[in-house]
Amino acid sequence: MLKTMLKRTFLHLPKVGPRREGHFWRQGLETWEDFLAAARVYGLSGDRVRFLKKELRESVERLADPGYFAPRLPLGEHWRLFRAFPRVGYLDIETTGTFWPGLLVTVVGLYDGVTMRQFVQGYNLQEFPRALEDFDLLVTFNGTQFDLPVLRAYFADLALPPLQVDLRFLLARLGYRGGLKKIEPRFGIHRPAEVNGMDGYMAVLLWQRYQRGDRTSLDLLLKYNREDVINLEVLMEQAFQMQQERLLPGNSFTPETQRTQRAQNGI
Repeated sequence: MLKTMLKRTFLHLPKVGPRREGHFWRQGLETWEDFLAAARVYGLSGDRVRFLKKELRESVERLADPGYFAPRLPLGEHWRLFRAFPRVGYLDIETTGTFWPGLLVTVVGLYDGVTMRQFVQGYNLQEFPRALEDFDLLVTFNGTQFDLPVLRAYFADLALPPLQVDLRFLLARLGYRGGLKKIEPRFGIHRPAEVNGMDGYMAVLLWQRYQRGDRTSLDLLLKYNREDVINLEVLMEQAFQMQQERLLPGNSFTPETQRTQRAQNGI
């Protein structure tokens, strides 16, 4: 069952886009197994069908290899592999400075769904690149625009996980636009009072105060970063479910049913 969304995906095949994928689904070819068992595929030549079946057989053989699917699947569709590869990391960074993207990384938060790790400038930040090697898929919010470019500039030869999901854009496709703090309450997420209302600018001020000797400012900054990171798991789980229901054949997902579902869930 964990492979369901992956094995319903055809976008990783050469010259197969969303329209062609939908064409397969409408013919009842909803999974790789359906396609491989089909005697013919409407709209495709026999040679083309044989070629795609060859590619799908290779996909079956490489089912446990995220590095195989990452370059073949559009980055905006990496969300489909969320439950296919269990080594998922949630990440958010704090920075200071003005030179983009060469900012000073002050804190990196990394969560695996069980354990929260934080890497702090001047303490253990150098351990972060090794920790990142433990993941197949990385979830961020606006990470493709900020966190990941900054990390690449800061750490030479940083090896990122092959699969990446930027929740900012996945949620926008579902109708949830705006910053992380604006979106969280719509999914029932409410931050503790001591960090509620804080933003990136305040994070910079807290780091500056810590640099002047205020240890409590670092403690508060780490609490803020922790919320930025662990809340991504809730958003990813719900976004995956909503996008899957919206996309897969046979569902009745419409903007109207989406609004009804949100109301029922208090979103």
